[in-house]
Amino acid sequence: MQLSWTPYVGQALLYLAAIIASLVCLLPRYKVGLFAFLWLTIAAAFGWLMCAHITSDFSFLNVVMHSHTQKPLLYKISGVWGNHEGSMLLWLLLLVTVGGTAFRSQAQGLSFVAYSTLAVLLFLIVACNPFTAVLISPLEGRDLNPLLQDPLLAIHPPFLYLGIVSSLIPLILSSLRQWDRSWAYWTLFSWTFLTIGIVLGSFWAYYELGWGGWWFWDPVENAALIPWLLQTAAIHSLILVRQGRLSLSVPKWLSFATFATCLLGTFIIRSGLVTSVHSFAVDPERGIFLLLVALVILLPLAVRLWKIKTVAAGLTPVGLNLAMALKLGVFFLCFTAFTVAFGTLYPLILQAFNSQLTVGAPYFNATVIPIMIPLLVLMALQPWLTSTHLKTQQALSPLLIAAAAVVLLWFQFHMNRPLILGGYGVGVWLLSSMILGVWKRRWTRLQIPMILAHSGVGLAVVGMALTLGFEDEKLVALRTHDTVTFHNQNLTLTDIIGKKGENYMGQTAHLRLNNQTTLKPQKRFYWTQGIIHQETAIYSQGFDHYYISMGDHYQDDSWGFRLAYKPWINLMWLGFCCLGLAGLWRLGQRRRRA
Repeated sequence: MQLSWTPYVGQALLYLAAIIASLVCLLPRYKVGLFAFLWLTIAAAFGWLMCAHITSDFSFLNVVMHSHTQKPLLYKISGVWGNHEGSMLLWLLLLVTVGGTAFRSQAQGLSFVAYSTLAVLLFLIVACNPFTAVLISPLEGRDLNPLLQDPLLAIHPPFLYLGIVSSLIPLILSSLRQWDRSWAYWTLFSWTFLTIGIVLGSFWAYYELGWGGWWFWDPVENAALIPWLLQTAAIHSLILVRQGRLSLSVPKWLSFATFATCLLGTFIIRSGLVTSVHSFAVDPERGIFLLLVALVILLPLAVRLWKIKTVAAGLTPVGLNLAMALKLGVFFLCFTAFTVAFGTLYPLILQAFNSQLTVGAPYFNATVIPIMIPLLVLMALQPWLTSTHLKTQQALSPLLIAAAAVVLLWFQFHMNRPLILGGYGVGVWLLSSMILGVWKRRWTRLQIPMILAHSGVGLAVVGMALTLGFEDEKLVALRTHDTVTFHNQNLTLTDIIGKKGENYMGQTAHLRLNNQTTLKPQKRFYWTQGIIHQETAIYSQGFDHYYISMGDHYQDDSWGFRLAYKPWINLMWLGFCCLGLAGLWRLGQRRRRA
């Protein structure tokens, strides 16, 4: 079979993009026109790779390794970024898109974006070219990891990458001394899409991995959480800067730390240092190249930031007031980010010295939660804080409501776990404080996103506490027509039916819940990769979830099932949605004002 010429078109586009990016950096008079040509070239390269996946062109090594002729069209498209090389090309396309939008006619800003683009392009060309050709095209590919063949995984990475790459814009703006509304806008833009990306990833892990949890403190999950925490701190620090209560150096270096941790997270995911269902575990040599790319991008920006002198902040009145609460909030957010980063990186550093240490959920729960509780308390006090003092009498009402809720949970439902009671009490305090604050204070329309975001945090904390406190799990073996009672619900296995998909074969269990609703968990065998994968079934009743995953087939013709009861968990998902909606709302407000 002859070697196809199509991969070399993609390689030529990458080389052309690298040449154009170099010209953007060198020719200041033509930067705007050249940058538009740079975007078109990278977009064409990405489109060429997508076309290869859709048409199953197995002359591309990338298509051979991550596609299959019988894969559904949606997953052929998402397979473009379901691997290391393709996802980096998407990362690059989003970078030039966001950079070109932010610095439409600003030559110096475009230079920094082009410089960063050139560094990533060289990484792609040298270390992980998505257009590598195969000598002899095979008749079939290896297919995409079944875990990634999910509708949510088709949209989760683009949102997360958009949040990551857009965190470069506030850093460039600060290095150019452009401390105007655009700095706050792009900081909020990055935070919003990081939030949406993290929430989508959490929900995917919840229903796709079959264990019923939504956060595992996996190093890859933490790699997204750390910049989110720092970007949240940056947003609140900008409020203080606007009030003259904080030096510009704080949000300036927070912007640097956010993008630096984004690059660090990219390095962790793609260096082969960790093994995770979320990660691209490739060889460490690529990780070294990626680390060099991060240093090349960050060092010039760090030098520029270091040379910029900022004006000292004004004095904050003594005592607890709005400015002091914001400063403490920024501190707690940064401290949380440092704690998560330490727990994530310390085992990786020890690995370099041939030592093994596992840091898991117990460490993070024991360190992060005590830091976050005072932060939640400050959020609950926020509606009653003025520029000079705390309105103690008004702040007392939501605290009494929270105390009554905790006492009710303790006596009525016999909950005696301090962590659950504390989390539930703080969450109710925050939520009731926001509701009473809306009732008793005159809020402006511009403050609606803040109210929505803080209320979302309260809802999420209440949902987490109640779910952790009252969740239940049961392992059962059922034969056809067997019935099991689980949390006052009768569950009957009515049938096991075989199913043939485009690239898998499976068994679907039909479980009748109270003779009303049929739940259909599946167990699939992907013959393209020889992998067995399960699909969970979730029944949502009010705020509760009944969560069912299918297990093994036993010799007595019974099937194993894992039943889980997740009370009030929809409060948590609703709270997370409120955070993303608040960010989008505020972005819309800023866009209309601009």
